[in-house]
Amino acid sequence: MDKGLNVIVIVLVLASIAVGGVSGETSSGIELSEEDIRMVGIGHVDRSDFVVQTPNLANSIFIDKKIISSEFSKYIISEGISLANGDEEKREILFQAATEVEIESAEIIGRFREIQDRWKSGWIGSDEFIRELILISTEAEVLVDLLDYIEKEAENVPQMELRGRIRMLKEKLIPFEGPVRDHLIDVTRGGSQIGSIYIAASQRGMVLATIKNGKYLREAYVWDQESSSGGISLDEAISRTATLYPIAYGPEVSQQTGIMGKGRGYQIEIGFESGSLTSYLDGGTRNVFYEIQERKLWIVESESKVEFIGDSTKVVIGRSFVGGPLKVEVYDENTGGTAPAMMLIGTSRKEKINRGGTWILAPKENTKIVVEMNGEVTEIQIYPISMNEVETGNGSVF
Repeated sequence: MDKGLNVIVIVLVLASIAVGGVSGETSSGIELSEEDIRMVGIGHVDRSDFVVQTPNLANSIFIDKKIISSEFSKYIISEGISLANGDEEKREILFQAATEVEIESAEIIGRFREIQDRWKSGWIGSDEFIRELILISTEAEVLVDLLDYIEKEAENVPQMELRGRIRMLKEKLIPFEGPVRDHLIDVTRGGSQIGSIYIAASQRGMVLATIKNGKYLREAYVWDQESSSGGISLDEAISRTATLYPIAYGPEVSQQTGIMGKGRGYQIEIGFESGSLTSYLDGGTRNVFYEIQERKLWIVESESKVEFIGDSTKVVIGRSFVGGPLKVEVYDENTGGTAPAMMLIGTSRKEKINRGGTWILAPKENTKIVVEMNGEVTEIQIYPISMNEVETGNGSVF
């Protein structure tokens, strides 16, 4: 196997998976505990917050301008190639276009690190940080689209090989795409419902999480596990995946895990009944530097439940880790059925609890929650459960 991974290889292996706080049953009939699946963490969190994202006309206009600019760049490349005098000039045009994308990619990565540090240090607010993250993610998405176009044009030019370089450039932009980022962009443009976003940052990385259309979405980027050296063979990747996600190769489900060559490392895809996991294994560090997890909340069932009973109100909470999916149900003790209520988390975060229960993002540790139903107030203290984190080879966690 070429450790440079110039050839994309896909292997399918038996997989089973589950995630903290929920359980389900597989097609094989063997019950899974979702607490068994590990999730990538970012170490000690220096700052975290919950932000309500709303439509923003100015940001939406910026996004549209970036998309139009990308289409114009494609037009310039196309015109240059059509007017070129021979293949050598075509190669120069495409090589220069790829170089410009490489420069812009480096600038995007630099801006992201700067804005993340400023937010983590308290120099800017969470709303501004989210705004900048949306703009950076849009620019990254546009650059990936432009790289696809350059690669397609290069295939029509003899003795023009850009696939390896383009693949490496795309790999650098992987952490700037994901379902939470897509949701942020959709909300900004008015295409998705307004929702709460959990953001957390440390010296090592960043986490984003949200709940959209009944799904829990989480992205974790650990930049100190991202390297610029080395490759890893397919056999090594399979072995490493078994260490990082032990349940991936277990007998509990007849699902399949996909491992695909991605730049200097591998992309791991694990599907299961209540959701999916996508992670990127770095070939140099042999650890995951970016992970996406999804949960179908209409399938999951909380295993760690606590009850709080007032005079005529009962509140049932399915606990979760900080920023994870937490279910709140409010019962009217007079009727025995669930009822709508309002919830105040901490001093300012408000959530509407619907009849039948509502999934929200779990608050920080030692958080006071006040639930109000029909004029009755119930005060609750919430303690999140621990997250089962992905471990490195020496036993430490991300």
